[in-house]
Amino acid sequence: MLLSTSNQTLTQDIRLFTLFMGLAILTYLMPWHSPLGRDFVVNATAFGFVSLAIAAFFWQNPITKFSKSVLTWLLLALLIVCQPLFNHIAYPDALIFPVISLLVVALTALIGTNIENKANLLNRLFIAVYLMAIVTFMIQMMQMSGYQIDYKGWVIARGNANGGRYDGNFGQANHAGYAFVLALCGVIYQLQQSFQERLNAPQWLIGRYRQYARFGLMVLFVIFTIGLALTQSRAGLVMMLAVIPIFFLTQPIAWKSKLSASVFGLVVFVLYYMGASWISNYSSANQLGAVSRMAGGQGNRSAMSERAMMIFHDHVLTGVGWNNYMGASVDYAQYFKWPEIADHSHNFATMILAELGVLGALCFVPIVWLLVRAIHLRHSSESAIALAFVIASILYASVEYPLWYFRYLAVFALFLALIDQRNWQLVWPSKLRKAMSFIMLGLAMLSGYYIWQYFHLNYLDYNRFIKHTNHLNQDQGIDYQNEVFGFSAYHDRILAMQVPINRHQASVKEAIFEEVLNTDSSQYNILAYAQFLAYKGDQQAALKHIEAACVMVKNLSDCDNVDTDLGNLAKQDPATFAALYREFRQWRDANPEKTGLKP
Repeated sequence: MLLSTSNQTLTQDIRLFTLFMGLAILTYLMPWHSPLGRDFVVNATAFGFVSLAIAAFFWQNPITKFSKSVLTWLLLALLIVCQPLFNHIAYPDALIFPVISLLVVALTALIGTNIENKANLLNRLFIAVYLMAIVTFMIQMMQMSGYQIDYKGWVIARGNANGGRYDGNFGQANHAGYAFVLALCGVIYQLQQSFQERLNAPQWLIGRYRQYARFGLMVLFVIFTIGLALTQSRAGLVMMLAVIPIFFLTQPIAWKSKLSASVFGLVVFVLYYMGASWISNYSSANQLGAVSRMAGGQGNRSAMSERAMMIFHDHVLTGVGWNNYMGASVDYAQYFKWPEIADHSHNFATMILAELGVLGALCFVPIVWLLVRAIHLRHSSESAIALAFVIASILYASVEYPLWYFRYLAVFALFLALIDQRNWQLVWPSKLRKAMSFIMLGLAMLSGYYIWQYFHLNYLDYNRFIKHTNHLNQDQGIDYQNEVFGFSAYHDRILAMQVPINRHQASVKEAIFEEVLNTDSSQYNILAYAQFLAYKGDQQAALKHIEAACVMVKNLSDCDNVDTDLGNLAKQDPATFAALYREFRQWRDANPEKTGLKP
């Protein structure tokens, strides 16, 4: 029988660390509501809890080891700090968020390396994971019945906004599926524990009530599998099909036991998954949910990655710049197979290459080395489940964007550090640890300050970011002053909804729309920026953006909006726009298929 790494004598106090990390995982339940794609309040709340977890660990326990994976997060933080040296960066003040987040992630990985009793950590942490997944499943049940819970305008439990894909409070069904995969990792890990002797596991798992524990874990396995099926997440299905065999096959147990456990786990999972998927989709004739969706291919994902590689080809060394992917896409609009707006490529590798270039890719060498060294069949059960979840996360990051969210990245980094590996010895002086505890407390309070400012500035009002009032406002009533360092992206996004599109302070407005295209390259914003370029006399750049506004739409018939607006401008200000309109019409007539003139 496999001996777990948890047979070591418990010499650490990790109760506060696991408590706050568990609370960070529970922030997955916070309703998604973000004007910029990555919810600031949710991630800042998770950041605060993780900072408190780190502060507690540093105060209570020694640091003696250093994982290679920590280097990746430190190198990425350094590279992002240096971004303004390589490229024009939209909103450089906002770089404080990814940089500080990566430093906190590095410290999380450092702590994971120094955990002596991995089983104790995981068994405590999975309690929070189970609670998060159970509540998510309950919200899915409410979504199926058409319920939403609100309190004084606050969404507590979201109604369903994704058709037959039930996403809980995540705002995206794939993320909900990712959370269920984490919960299922906990279930199969603890189920194996309940069959092991000589293991420093919780008494409820190996004591006189172990049969009840096994039954309860099997019930959770069924519930979480059904929850995963309700998301119809293709990535979620693939992740679990990878997690089960990786967990069992990488441990030094008899091959007969490895294969039987893997096959049994896969069969049970697939049966419940297919059954739940079929039942939930029977009325809407969606066949087998994620299974049928897998047969439909990757949709626009391959085109998105191709777009990223096109950008990378022209910016090999440094990339186009952190968070500049969406804005750079406008420059390549005429060459994309899928010109629709997107702020990421749906693939972590192509996204890193596009925005950070070869320098960004080199930052991941330590993690690649760690994973290559992890290719063996001698993992402890704790290391095996950590490896399984890390591989599942990488699979998910190959088709989605999870690791750009702090709440997911911190957990990923912790599990990565739990994989059995050779670590460097690095003893931290006690005074340094105490000082770091105070710094982390300060960061936790800083996250609270930014959350308060986010509420104070009413950035939770989504309509402020999507409702144009430009035609209703006067220039004298516009406040261009950004109140909070780091929030310029939100501030400018709202300004783009408000400033009158005219020659008054045209250079200031041009700069606003140029930056806003990196967070919202809508047809309106692209065309507004083109208008300010025309006022400046840059006709070629204006025409390029006018053409981009025509094709970067879901429905090609929306190019008619550009035609109409530009035609009106040509009548109102022929000296500036008449020639532009003629060139646009000639270009559109020459490209009838991609501009909506021909079905």
